[in-house]
Amino acid sequence: METKKNLTTEQLDDASRLKALYESKKKALGITQYTIADDLGITQGAVGHYLNGRNALNVDIASGFARLLQVSIADFSPSIAAKVAAQAQSLSGDTLEYAGKLKEGIIPVVGDAVLGMDGLIDMVEFHAGWLRFYSSDPQAYAVRVRGDSMWPRMQSGEFVVIEPGTKVHPGDEVFVRTRDGHNMIKIMNLTREGDYQFVSVNSEHKPRTVAQQDVVKIHYVSGIIKATRFIALEETNRVDFLDGTSNLP
Repeated sequence: METKKNLTTEQLDDASRLKALYESKKKALGITQYTIADDLGITQGAVGHYLNGRNALNVDIASGFARLLQVSIADFSPSIAAKVAAQAQSLSGDTLEYAGKLKEGIIPVVGDAVLGMDGLIDMVEFHAGWLRFYSSDPQAYAVRVRGDSMWPRMQSGEFVVIEPGTKVHPGDEVFVRTRDGHNMIKIMNLTREGDYQFVSVNSEHKPRTVAQQDVVKIHYVSGIIKATRFIALEETNRVDFLDGTSNLP
């Protein structure tokens, strides 16, 4: 039987830093080893092995942990972060090759999201135009951000791309509408009781816990797009989107 390779001191230090970050952030983010395992497509035991220094981290696993813990890879593994930077550098300039042609597409812009100081959003729904952006979700739509309460993550005038058909996992950024009419763009997590906890990217806004039955819709936020990709309604004759009902899917 093959003997398992011992981890280096550097790899053990990486695991120690990662575990410390996990322990300090898991409650606020509403994540567990089981939710991490589900997101990364591995077992809970494997998650424990990475955290406890029994398995060495690699680029893919380190990237997954960084995303879920909302930190940079360099926060727990400077060596892997350097490797990622080197790989990115090797792909820059003329060395970049595409496996296929980039896909074109447009999605409807269904209104403005006016950001309030309390972290809530006032939705002004109307067919504003289109966004040059490809999405594999045929239900994808976009809203234009107004206000600066989520700066620098989102700047006034930019567009949030939302994909209702994409599966949402703890740690994902989402658009939320509650039964009492509140709208939010938050990071979604789950409490131990199974309720939703929504965390703002702006640390000045407190987390909001909402019972699952009080959430009307929760849609995946796939990107923040600059205004240069916007096609105003008067620039196109594709005006059949309005049908007399709410624009939001």
